[in-house]
Amino acid sequence: MQSLIRKMGSEGMMVRRHGEGYHFVGDTDTGLTMRWGNTMQSNPVCAPWPELADISISNYCTKGCEFCYKDSTEKGRIMSAEEYDFVLESLTSGRWGSVFQVALGGGEPLENPDFPRIIDLTRKRGIVPNFTTNGIHLEKAVAEQIAEKVGSVAVSVNSCADLQPDKIQILTDAGIRTNLHFVLDSNSIHEAIDILEGRYNDVLQHLNGVVFLTYKPKGRAAPGKCLKPGDNLTKFVSLTDNNKCCAHIGFDACFVPVLMRFTKTNVDYIDSCECGFFSVYIDENLNVKPCSFANNDKYTYSLKKYSFEEIWERKYQKYRNEILANSCESECPNKEHCRGKCSYFDELSFCYEKASSKAF
Repeated sequence: MQSLIRKMGSEGMMVRRHGEGYHFVGDTDTGLTMRWGNTMQSNPVCAPWPELADISISNYCTKGCEFCYKDSTEKGRIMSAEEYDFVLESLTSGRWGSVFQVALGGGEPLENPDFPRIIDLTRKRGIVPNFTTNGIHLEKAVAEQIAEKVGSVAVSVNSCADLQPDKIQILTDAGIRTNLHFVLDSNSIHEAIDILEGRYNDVLQHLNGVVFLTYKPKGRAAPGKCLKPGDNLTKFVSLTDNNKCCAHIGFDACFVPVLMRFTKTNVDYIDSCECGFFSVYIDENLNVKPCSFANNDKYTYSLKKYSFEEIWERKYQKYRNEILANSCESECPNKEHCRGKCSYFDELSFCYEKASSKAF
């Protein structure tokens, strides 16, 4: 096995990793990534080193959104720049190099006083930093400071009433690739349908994309607002193939099984859940988990106690085996590409079928 990282230009990097059954190429300028197995037509089961790390740089936030799965408050812990640099060092392999990109979250990342330094530490290691924000601290000065350093910024909302065109314009005027993270629950799905029908194109016209995030019943997010099978969900799914939204649309991994089974989406362009296979989560206390939405500590390991290499290469083998034992009994034509229902929330298993059940 070998890993190769080649410098491309004065700023951009072309990251290449080649090993037995796994090949990866990533362009830090464009964000374009490609992954293949023994052939270009085959998919690797797992990466020898994660391509993406989702890092919570705090659990501190002053906004108090009711859908916050982290239950972030003004009492939340903040990760220091020194701790963050230790995380990046831990995520760097002598064989495979560093992760390709990080997704910074919280809490509210912009309320971490070390945020500018955290972005600089990331770039210094040749890693692409991205982050999600609630938008309340987005100002022109902030956008100008990070414009040449971040891959993209996502503004998170769960209602179209929370759309902030002025905040989006601040980012797009600075030339920053900007996405909207729209939390999809049993109430907001009505507005999500409107988005797909093009009714909010005047607000969304400058966005790179709208990513629909499946509502998870964790933290302050109440179980009663989870998506429910029915006419609204069926209509929303049916619109994905012929939507009129002016921006690109995307979905989190929790929604991928539905896309694979009920839409015409080309499976070559979507991945089933990558948590613990190609990506990893590290919280503000330096705990490593397969997924940021993990609702138990079964596969939680501290970087203060274990090396990341040990966690990724050995500790997570049992987790991966459990996920790969897909027990879904549906007749889905793309079952071989799917990893089945969410291992943490049964409420998100919209199309998972046992012999005695039927999907929506």
